[in-house]
Amino acid sequence: MKYTCWGAAKQVTGSMHLLELESGFKILVDCGIDYEDKDNKEINAHFQFNPRDIDVLLLTHAHIDHSGNIPNLVKQGFKGEIICTEPTAFLLDKLWIDSVNIQNNNHNRRQTTRLYGFKEVKDANEQLLTVNFNQNISLNSEVSFTFHEAGHIIGAASIRIEVKEEDTLKTIGFTGDLGNPGSKLIVDPTPMQGLNYLVTETTYGNREHKEKRSPEDVLIKYVTKTCVDQEGRLIIPAFSVGRTQSILFTLKKLFNEGKLPPVRVFADSPLALASSNIHNRFSDYLNDEAKNYKLVDGSLFDFKSLHLIEDKSDVEDMELYRDSCIIVSSAGMLEGGRIQHHISDHIQNPSCTILIAGFCSPGTLGAKLLEGRSTIRVKGNDKYVFAKIDQTDVFSAHPDTIGLQDYFEASNDGQLTKLFFVHGEEESMKELKTLLSDNLKNKVTIPSKGEIFLL
Repeated sequence: MKYTCWGAAKQVTGSMHLLELESGFKILVDCGIDYEDKDNKEINAHFQFNPRDIDVLLLTHAHIDHSGNIPNLVKQGFKGEIICTEPTAFLLDKLWIDSVNIQNNNHNRRQTTRLYGFKEVKDANEQLLTVNFNQNISLNSEVSFTFHEAGHIIGAASIRIEVKEEDTLKTIGFTGDLGNPGSKLIVDPTPMQGLNYLVTETTYGNREHKEKRSPEDVLIKYVTKTCVDQEGRLIIPAFSVGRTQSILFTLKKLFNEGKLPPVRVFADSPLALASSNIHNRFSDYLNDEAKNYKLVDGSLFDFKSLHLIEDKSDVEDMELYRDSCIIVSSAGMLEGGRIQHHISDHIQNPSCTILIAGFCSPGTLGAKLLEGRSTIRVKGNDKYVFAKIDQTDVFSAHPDTIGLQDYFEASNDGQLTKLFFVHGEEESMKELKTLLSDNLKNKVTIPSKGEIFLL
């Protein structure tokens, strides 16, 4: 069996992994958009293998850096099944359509190459096949796989693949993106057992989550300080799938329990609204707290002071609103999305707090604000920064360095021979390796893009 890392090698986007069996059967695990090389507009347009040769694609979850190049793979001749969980399949259609709209806008501004259109999204949807967690599925006489709960977003899976070659059974696991144990809504990740090889994400490889307070306490602090004491606005940039739902769920609990005053909350992200509906539909995939809440209340996110921005009239109402309020909008790193409109309007407002709910990659608008710059350029205009800029990792959807180490130890039941670090910054991965026990440290490999390993 041959493993080639074709994406997320020494970086955090573009996940793509190829397994080639001795029989010639080829499995692709994930097929994501690469956002790292912004100077290379063709980085996602071409594959380093023939898409027609791929027999099956196993998808860990719906986030675009893992799924976003699948319609392009289909466009270039891939005819096999795309296998994922049911919530992932429902999210994919929304995310792929959103990706087409973004590509069209960027293409019109001559910023990027258009990878695919609505036809390829339709074609890709027709190749989807959904399976359940913990169900062993045979692809043929020599290979089978099982999805395990990764705990990252709803429907996210880690994949355990068993391959029989020359009467020898080899087992390789792909974590996809793991979740942070104890997170809102989502179940904890389940370590895979009996692995010979593990390909694992390392997003927070050398970072420890700083926030020790609960999500409830964090939101109470910022809402009280900004919206009550200063009568200002609290703007929370958040990814549309996963983080927005965790924030709205926490706010709903606080409002229903009388722990927050009746401050108006605007949820301004069409994709987030669609994702929230999918969370309600597939609440059985969520953790016990969320399932019980849904059973009693009937909805995970609706509450009296929540205002959903769905059309132009809603936008007008929000822009005319002058009292203190909370605005939750995408995207999380402030790169594109509706959030840039709110940043442009309120970055010079000293009564406004912008609470960035997660990590921001270097070079993004969010990262620039966190650097403490006195001016920024947003929507083509230079603006002074008078708003307060703050950050919390309490809603993080990734385990920190301690969580990763615990996961590796739980997965190392005596059969693990090699641990591949992917989906992380190179220096972070190198530091994580030094933090592992001697038993694990010697098993670590950090692949380069296109590097081939015989397993």
